[in-house]
Amino acid sequence: MKYRLAILSSHPIQYFAPLYRRLAREANIEMIVYYCDKGSTEAAFDPGFGRMIKWDLSLLEGYRYVFLPNLRKQRGFHRHSLINPSIITQLFRHRYDAIWLDGYNYVTNIMALVAARLTGTPVFYRSESSLTYDRVRRRPWYIRFTKSVFIRLVFHQVSAFLAIGTMNTEFYRHYGVPQNRIVLVPYTVDNEFFADRAAELRVKRDEIRAAMGILPDTVVFLFPAKLIPIKQPLEALSAYKHIRCRNKALLIAGDGELREAMENRVAREEIPSVHFLGFVNQSELPRVYAISDVLLRLDSAATGDWGLTVNEGMASGLAVIASNQIASAVDLMRHGDNGMIVKYGDQQAFTDAMERMAADVEACRRMGVRSSELIRGWSYEECVAGVMTALRSHARHRWQHESPGEAADAGC
Repeated sequence: MKYRLAILSSHPIQYFAPLYRRLAREANIEMIVYYCDKGSTEAAFDPGFGRMIKWDLSLLEGYRYVFLPNLRKQRGFHRHSLINPSIITQLFRHRYDAIWLDGYNYVTNIMALVAARLTGTPVFYRSESSLTYDRVRRRPWYIRFTKSVFIRLVFHQVSAFLAIGTMNTEFYRHYGVPQNRIVLVPYTVDNEFFADRAAELRVKRDEIRAAMGILPDTVVFLFPAKLIPIKQPLEALSAYKHIRCRNKALLIAGDGELREAMENRVAREEIPSVHFLGFVNQSELPRVYAISDVLLRLDSAATGDWGLTVNEGMASGLAVIASNQIASAVDLMRHGDNGMIVKYGDQQAFTDAMERMAADVEACRRMGVRSSELIRGWSYEECVAGVMTALRSHARHRWQHESPGEAADAGC
């Protein structure tokens, strides 16, 4: 029996496209992705990076998809920026066995939720949400109350929750979702791509480093994120500055509003061996990982982010130093084994962790090997297994001879 699965996504995302390709190869799934916007398949301004962005790897090959007409022509992603009423027509016309929604943040997602309810289509729900923000930021009682009522109302319409990890599961449980409706579909990247490309480039590691003035025995720290306040790049720079060991270097792979301030500080305080790489596109990321030893993530508790660069770094064989507010640290890291988890906001603890890494090059690289081992169990194969579990337990189980390919010709 084949399950007919529709996925509604805001736009093509570099982390999701490989997963869709893998799902499309599964013999028991016929899948189509409905996109609300073309996103960075075309060059577009990214406010976080502060520049025009277009990913240089294909985000649309290997699976079926449709771009739904958007009534809002203004680019950007906020609650009212995606209004695609044709998703309603598609759900009524094709009666899928399930529809997968990535959150409820857009008008189109709410439209799909209502249409699914009217057509009896089971809803699978996936998001990055955690309880992190509400634990550290006290908001007025009426906001907390309204949020709780709204979320519980939405969740009552959902058949299965595709949890990305432990903190995400805690979020669903907090809002009353029973455990038997939660299935682990882990937040993943293309492990094989990063592992294979980093391994190929690592043989040229010393050569690439030498071209940048970095010695072979240097511990290279990598900060791969947008240079914006919630990512805490200035804090990472400050911690690096206070490392006493001389065999250190810092690569900053990202762009954003704080870049100029960081460059000025490096020049003013003469902080050695800091390399600003700017925005690094997908095809070039493995080269950066291949010459690095330790990945840094200090993110602010304002977002409760997962931190997919932790996945990438681990797949590429890097040790990790991460804040305990990063959801990936809970599921992927083993403190003292493949890196160090530090309390969010504890600048001294973060500096000390970096100091320990820089002082023991061999231990640091052993942690990187351990990262490679741990990440193998957090892959697209586990995602497929989770989706199949959800389909077997919660899908409509209705076979129709029409395939999702016909939907692509349905005039949406």
